[in-house]
Amino acid sequence: MRYVHYNEGDDTYRVPRRIIYDYEFIYITSGSALFTLGDEEVLLGAGDLHIIPPLTLNACRVPAGGAFAYYACHFDLVYMGRELDFSDDIYVQVDYANLPEVPVQEELLERPVQTVTDFALPSFYSTGASHKYSERFVDLQALFDRKPFGYQARMRACLLDIIGLLLEETHTSEGIRQDNPHKAMIAEMIAIMHGTGLRAEADLERVVGRYGMTLKYARTLFKQATGLSWTRYLTRVRMERAKELLRLGGLSIGEVAERCGYEDLHYFSRLFKKLEGLPPRAYADSLRGSEQAADG
Repeated sequence: MRYVHYNEGDDTYRVPRRIIYDYEFIYITSGSALFTLGDEEVLLGAGDLHIIPPLTLNACRVPAGGAFAYYACHFDLVYMGRELDFSDDIYVQVDYANLPEVPVQEELLERPVQTVTDFALPSFYSTGASHKYSERFVDLQALFDRKPFGYQARMRACLLDIIGLLLEETHTSEGIRQDNPHKAMIAEMIAIMHGTGLRAEADLERVVGRYGMTLKYARTLFKQATGLSWTRYLTRVRMERAKELLRLGGLSIGEVAERCGYEDLHYFSRLFKKLEGLPPRAYADSLRGSEQAADG
């Protein structure tokens, strides 16, 4: 978390064209303002959330006779190290009211652009439970201003909670975008993964066929709806199933691999370690160790 602030503005308020070098969440608490992102201009009002990604042209202005108030926070998805960090002066020490365009900080253009891989963050979103978002932003501001012990960790928790609220409103429990027109078909495809059909391509073809789709096109729609490719989503389902079986115990690693759709035990073990940080056997042993410690 780099910078958090609360601000109010009337129709003299403006942010000229600029780019930022990290992510920014803007949450409108009252009034309205026009926000530009790339080629799109949208009027946002109270309860709306605006997400600005790095290195994307953006601007803001208040319509004549209007006013608004908002919270804003700048952050990186992950800490990239001191050599890639920068001061919030980049945003604070700027004469927004009188500049035609905010000068580009050339040295920051080389910062890696981080992206969320498992879901897409909407650029503009009208929140449902607005009071919950307001509470989180109030907490963020208070933590940033007071900086009590552990404030950075607590600010990250607030931000993750905001993202969690956003995902809860914009996605189903399976991770399908609520506004996706193919939600019903995608849900059936996911049900096949979770059922006995972890390897049933024929079942999958029958499902998408009822919707007049080819399997190839359905896989494309699947990624648009969930943010993950079919293969990656299936791998995630299989790994969760594997962890469940390892927690239950009573099966060999080979039997776990087979029940999760992997015929090659060595491939399963390598993939499990890559995704979970431990080989399957070590994962199972760690669970038993935790149980023994709890019993003691």
